[in-house]
Amino acid sequence: MTDHDPNATQLARATHLVRTYEQSAFPGGGSLLDRDPLYTRALLSALINDLEHYAIDHDLDFAEVIAGGRATTTHNPGQDAAPYKVGDEVCLPLHGDRCGTIVGWTTSRSDAGTIYLVEVPGIPTILAAPTGHLAPAPPFPPPPTPLGAISRADQAERAYISLAARLTSATTPDRAAIKRSRDTLIEALSTWSGVPAHQLRNELDPKPPPPAPAGRPRDTAAAANDFPHHITQVIPSPPAAPTTRPDNQPRRHPGPSQAA
Repeated sequence: MTDHDPNATQLARATHLVRTYEQSAFPGGGSLLDRDPLYTRALLSALINDLEHYAIDHDLDFAEVIAGGRATTTHNPGQDAAPYKVGDEVCLPLHGDRCGTIVGWTTSRSDAGTIYLVEVPGIPTILAAPTGHLAPAPPFPPPPTPLGAISRADQAERAYISLAARLTSATTPDRAAIKRSRDTLIEALSTWSGVPAHQLRNELDPKPPPPAPAGRPRDTAAAANDFPHHITQVIPSPPAAPTTRPDNQPRRHPGPSQAA
């Protein structure tokens, strides 16, 4: 009895599907699938586009269909599953054991390894690290807040920003409670991420509007001082046309036919 290779089976099915689609889309022509990568890419794009139209026509969410297919691939024991995915919370031992959330990934062409992009609270730049430089992060300590249950660091960041926006218009009795909730969130984020509390505040607090450039009027009232109040003050008047009086008109001399 031969071993069943799920990867080979999937590849055979996909190859048959793509070749059948090619014959339907371009009947009578020779196949370029094994010879032209750009052609193959364009053909697959057209196939995906048609599949999306089919899903829409049958009231299906095509994005969910794609996500379900990828989830099936990830959990297929016959294929290598990625150790991390977008949204996972990880620790970066080479960055002072700071913790953050994976927000994306890219593939290195040199060694075909996966480089994960990690967002750490309080750090304005995205950190990039390969799989071997990551470790699972400890669970985020859920702080009590008036915004409901919080179990993740990115939720705590959004909650802090939301409370900061409320603080600007809150009444005096509510301001103390909002400030306590913000302090609780900052403490939880600092403990979990390893970033100092003051650095977190500097990054998450609302930023003042940028100052106006030097030498530039701040408002229309100041700008109006640079211009005359009336446009006629700077537009020269056209020169007046010379006036002629009736008694200064040249005297007409009688011609020969008018001589006495």
